[in-house]
Amino acid sequence: MKKNIKHEKILQQICDFMGEDLDAPACKEVAEHIEKCPSCKIYLDTVKKTVILCRKLEENKKLPKDVNQRLCKILNL
Repeated sequence: MKKNIKHEKILQQICDFMGEDLDAPACKEVAEHIEKCPSCKIYLDTVKKTVILCRKLEENKKLPKDVNQRLCKILNL
């Protein structure tokens, strides 16, 4: 499996969230699936970009509570 630093960092964050090591079987399974599944790649990239945009917005202005709640619900956070 071909990895780059950006994807490895995201996978590490996913594994951290799951309480696993990057070398753990669950994390390897996630990495392999994302590598083969275009839909999951797109979803992961979309979530990452959304988080980056929200953080930038938060630096300048607070996100309205209702917007934040809807976004978290959509992202299953």
